[in-house]
Amino acid sequence: MPDPQSPTITVLMAVHNGAATLRDALDSILAQTFADFECLIVDDASTDVTPELLRAAAEADPRVRIVRNAENLGLTRSLNRGWDLAQGRYIARMDADDVALPERFARQVALLDARPEVGVCGTWIETIGDPAGDVWDFPADDAAIRSRLIFENVMPHSTVMFRRAAFDAAGLRYDPAFTAAQDYDLWVRAAPFVRFANVPEVLLHYRVHPAQIGSARRAEQRACAQRVRPAQIERLGLHFTEADLALHESLALWQVARGYGDLRRISIWLAALQTANRAAGIYPEPAFTQILTDRWWMAYPRQSERGLGACLALARSPFVWAGPEPWAQRRRFALRDAWAVSVARIKDRLRPIKRMVRG
Repeated sequence: MPDPQSPTITVLMAVHNGAATLRDALDSILAQTFADFECLIVDDASTDVTPELLRAAAEADPRVRIVRNAENLGLTRSLNRGWDLAQGRYIARMDADDVALPERFARQVALLDARPEVGVCGTWIETIGDPAGDVWDFPADDAAIRSRLIFENVMPHSTVMFRRAAFDAAGLRYDPAFTAAQDYDLWVRAAPFVRFANVPEVLLHYRVHPAQIGSARRAEQRACAQRVRPAQIERLGLHFTEADLALHESLALWQVARGYGDLRRISIWLAALQTANRAAGIYPEPAFTQILTDRWWMAYPRQSERGLGACLALARSPFVWAGPEPWAQRRRFALRDAWAVSVARIKDRLRPIKRMVRG
């Protein structure tokens, strides 16, 4: 446990052969306006010039601490090793290929100091690399964040700062069984014990490139995330089938429905989640219903696939009427659009019959 003389923050990084981007990441940490931190870097048996870069950084700034694994342990176990050695009251995650903006630590410490109920604090991000300039904004309040967890992680790993004592008290660490999406799994397990928040401004530049985990290991990332979602459905006490899980996964990936059948199944599944949550009280309302409503509308089919079936699905789904905003205007347009498409198709089908009658 950290003592009163320990730094406020431990910046926790694990790196394996990250020489190409490591210098930028380190420079961004050491240039933070909030300077009371140690930068603890676990070198996961790198074979490039990463060890030399780390030694030079530690010699130049005493806040940098280096721990080297004798063998490659992988990201999850390396993070747990660093966590056990951390001295800070708060642990700030950082990856070797990202760049923190100068005010990141100051903004997060200010939030955590002011709101002791918050255990995990993230930020918005802007992409660098390919593509560059995309801003990923995430919900700021706890109710929306924890409700979104049933579908996805909205606490980007390289942005988070978390309250170490809260996780230690609950006996929480990264699960070594997760080689990817280990943060998503951790937030879900931490949800009963902590509150979440995101600072609603870009405080990290997130690098997108082929070697980065979200690209080169996308399939592994997705497979690990798929293991997190069923556990949440089970907590709701909801019995589900493989078909239900496949449907849930399509919603998690923001996939668009194909016609009335898909829309109807989605509506039934979302209603089941809503009903189960009302009984179990796992996710806060009305935020949870709003998240379900958002998913229903994002699954609404494209223009070419709308028609009478879509009109019926709109009329029958409780999520069409669930929330006044932001879908009220879209609801009006969608109902009008679906009805117009349906009428046009009916007229097209009646036209040959009319010709026969006239003939």
